[in-house]
Amino acid sequence: MATINSSSQIRLNFDGTQVAGLFDLTDIEYLEQIDVKVDGGDWNLYTVDQTRIEFYPQGLPPGLHHLEIAVKAIDGNGDRWLPPLRSAIVFSGFELDSTARVEPRSSDGQKPLIEFLGDSITQGEGILHNGGQVINSDALATYAWLTGEALGVTHVQIAFGGLGVIRSGSGNVPPAPFSFAWNFAGSPADFSVVPDFILINLGTNDQYSSAEFVPAYTKLLREIRQHCPGTVIFAMRPFHGESFHGDDIANIVKTMNDPRVIYIDSSGWMDAGDFTDGAHPNVPGSLKAAAHLQEALRPYISRWRPMGLSN
Repeated sequence: MATINSSSQIRLNFDGTQVAGLFDLTDIEYLEQIDVKVDGGDWNLYTVDQTRIEFYPQGLPPGLHHLEIAVKAIDGNGDRWLPPLRSAIVFSGFELDSTARVEPRSSDGQKPLIEFLGDSITQGEGILHNGGQVINSDALATYAWLTGEALGVTHVQIAFGGLGVIRSGSGNVPPAPFSFAWNFAGSPADFSVVPDFILINLGTNDQYSSAEFVPAYTKLLREIRQHCPGTVIFAMRPFHGESFHGDDIANIVKTMNDPRVIYIDSSGWMDAGDFTDGAHPNVPGSLKAAAHLQEALRPYISRWRPMGLSN
C-alpha cells in the first residue's frame, strides 16, 4: 500500500508480543515520519529510513493488542504524484512473532467518515517550524486531525502544500478539481465507500481574480458531487479569507442552492500570533481553530445516522 498523504492510518489487532513494520524504500528520496501507538498509549515517532522497523523491541505483554500507525508527515519537496513516487510511504506489511495471531479488525462502520480537503495548512506543513520538510510538519497537530478526534469520527486529510483550485500543489499534484478523484497518477480513488462529510479549506494559494476562481471552485464542488452524491460538503472560508476568496466561496455556496453544500465562516477564529509565518497555523493556533470548527460541525455530526443525516 502506498500513500502520499500525511495523516493516513493503518490499524492492526493481533495477539502477540512482537510487531515490526515492513516498508519499500525503492525510489524513495525523502525520509518520511510516522507515529505509532499500541493499546491507546502514547504516540511514538519513527523515521521510515529502513525496510524493517521494530516498533516495540522490548516486547509487549502477552494478549490482544491494538496497534495504530498514523503518517506524521510526507515531505513536501519530493515528487509524490507521478510514479515512481519519490516522496511517499510504501507499506509492505507487518511481521509478527511466530505464535502471534491476527484478529478481526475493529469496524469504523458505525462512525461517520469526514475527509478534510486542503493545502499545506490542512496537511500540517510548517506547523512546528517554517518550511515544508518532514521535521517541521505534523498532521496530527492540525486543526483537521484535532477536530476529527474531538468529534469521534473516522477522519482523513487529503492535502498538499501549494494546492489550490487553480494552482497545482507541490510534488506535481494537479489542482484540486483534477486531483480529487485520484490517489496519485494512475491510481484512481476507490469510491465504493464515500465520505459522509467533506470539508474544503482551499483558496489561500489561489491568488487569482474572482472571475478565474469562482468557476474553478464550482468545478471542484461538481466533481465531488459526481463521485459522492449524498455527501455533505462544507465549504470553509480560508483562515485568511478576507484576502483569499472568502466572500467568493460564500457566494458560490449561496448560488449553488444545494442543501448539502454548507458554508463555514471562519472569520475571527485566529489572530496574528496563531501562525508560524503569517500563513501556516502554529500548534496553539490549530487548537484554537479546531475548537471553533468542532462547534460548527457538531450539529451536523450529531444528526448523522449510518445511512446519512437524520431529518
